[in-house]
Amino acid sequence: MQMRLFIPREHARVDDLNASLEAVLANNGVSRAIQGDVRLIVEELASNAIEHGVPQGLDEEERELRVDIAIRGQVLTLEFRESGAPFNPLEQPAPDLEADILDRPIGGLGLHMIRQVAEMATYQRIGNYNILRLSLRIPTEETSA
Repeated sequence: MQMRLFIPREHARVDDLNASLEAVLANNGVSRAIQGDVRLIVEELASNAIEHGVPQGLDEEERELRVDIAIRGQVLTLEFRESGAPFNPLEQPAPDLEADILDRPIGGLGLHMIRQVAEMATYQRIGNYNILRLSLRIPTEETSA
């Protein structure tokens, strides 16, 4: 199974994207737990892309967020593509989870959680696009027991 979704760079559309992804995952027998992980990933990456804006002068297509999803065997792959300033989330430092919550800088926790749920993650900068690929293992009945 392979699918490509596009949404405008608007917070209100992130819920639509997640609803579409959850329907596809449910129809393909993916567990609610993995659906929750995908929701976390999409909300974090889409929100970051929307919050941090897009360079001026891009056409309509370049302003969209694109998510490709594929399921092959027991591996679910997400590819998140957005135009914007170069930003490799995999190079961001892990948050200090031992520090008092009031002493921690804002940001970084969502990316940390994504790194925890993804089995594999890669980043590329191609042209005007940040491309983040994540793979998640879909547990079988034997491995989830």
